[in-house]
Amino acid sequence: MKIVTLAVAFLLAGNGLCAREQNSIIYLRPTDALVLNPWQADDVYSNEIAANIFEGLVRFKKNSTAIEPCLATSWSVRENGKRWSFVLRRGVKFHDNSHFNARAVLYSFQSRLKKQQTTYQRLSFLFSFITGIHSSDPYSVDITLDRPYAPFLIALADSAAFIQSPTAGSSAPYVPVGTGPFRFSSWSKGKSLILTRSPYYWEGTGNVGKIIFKVMPDSLGRLLQIKNGSADMTAIQSAKEYEELSRRSEIAILSNPSISTHYLAFNTKKKPFDRKEIRAALLHIVSKENMVKQIFQKLADPAYAPLPLPINPGGEPAPLRSFNLRVARILLKNGGMENGFDCTLHFADGQEGIEEIADLLAIYAKKVKINIKKIKLPFAELVRIAGRGEHDLLIMGWKTGPDPDFFLYPLFTFSAGNRNRFFYENTELTRLLDMGKTTMNVRERNQIYLDALAILKKDVPWIPLFHLIETMACSKKINGLAFTPLGHILFRDVTKELKR
Repeated sequence: MKIVTLAVAFLLAGNGLCAREQNSIIYLRPTDALVLNPWQADDVYSNEIAANIFEGLVRFKKNSTAIEPCLATSWSVRENGKRWSFVLRRGVKFHDNSHFNARAVLYSFQSRLKKQQTTYQRLSFLFSFITGIHSSDPYSVDITLDRPYAPFLIALADSAAFIQSPTAGSSAPYVPVGTGPFRFSSWSKGKSLILTRSPYYWEGTGNVGKIIFKVMPDSLGRLLQIKNGSADMTAIQSAKEYEELSRRSEIAILSNPSISTHYLAFNTKKKPFDRKEIRAALLHIVSKENMVKQIFQKLADPAYAPLPLPINPGGEPAPLRSFNLRVARILLKNGGMENGFDCTLHFADGQEGIEEIADLLAIYAKKVKINIKKIKLPFAELVRIAGRGEHDLLIMGWKTGPDPDFFLYPLFTFSAGNRNRFFYENTELTRLLDMGKTTMNVRERNQIYLDALAILKKDVPWIPLFHLIETMACSKKINGLAFTPLGHILFRDVTKELKR
């Protein structure tokens, strides 16, 4: 990959950042992107880059889960949801100055559908129903599905459906070429990635010409640079950071509910967690509200429902105070474990607040004679352990697109590419989740997911713990930042107050 120039590298070093161009933004992130191809991106940092370079036929409204037109100006649905017709936006150009039209849409979908089971795994999940895509003129596209697919428009807003330029797709090394507000400039892996505003962009009112995504794993270093003005913005990742930065008059705090749930998972194939009573007992040893307040303060909400509020079909759940040691002891006795037992709890190293949660769970469990051995692992190793089913208990998080199907189906079925760390299967639940995919009536679909959640509540394969709140600290000179439902920052309409 092209390396940043010496001049840019100098600007990125220490306090030299103060000498940067006025219309640039330095965004500190703890981790670098992994890939530039949005069709292959599975991590949040790669997808955040893609969300500012590329666009899809539709997009999420700013700070919302609602869908609005983007590269398609309108659409219609026929054959009970199996045929979707899109009218494409005219006058749009890619960053390589080539024209956006139906050819680009066909290229973007057809090239991925041929390889969907291997190279493009997320596409396989999101668009497994697609049977054909064709165009009758340069500014219209028809997509045919083999059955109705209720969250199809939301799937089209995912980075797996971003449209790429056909003229740039075969370049090596890969260079991202989209229609978005910013275009790729350079990437010094592990250090910084730079985007510059596209002169061809069809929309947007921002005055920021350059975004520098700077990698800084050290949380203290990020905090210092935000405080001294060497950088413009960063995500707040601990209650301590929030407390310190929120008191500063020159710094704004932006928050957005995350479509995520962190949970305690039971391996339902291993004793004693193959018994529902034992799993339910652990629900009553946890004081979610106290735990979340103590560790996260304003950076998370207790998970009183499995689904985050923006996609919960039951609306805002009532607070449920489940902590009750007497009930926990009764359930352990009913499950034949009144004298307690030993078990393991696996969790990821380096995730803010997770080790503290593991510590509290171990303390709570001892009150009912459950001895928890905590095992901290790098995230990649944790995923392998969970996939092989070597854990008893597991703390993980799940973050996905804003629809109950995307949230529940990968977690609680054994479909291809699933994330079923519970090794739990319920035939009625699977039937309901299959119905939820294809039911187009909103009221009927909501009831399906309410019924599915009732099964999960009864069987207790997991205990939802908390929902994160995406929180960003940024200079008050910056306005117009927006979040996607996945927590990615959008710079499309960002303005920065310039010195006179």
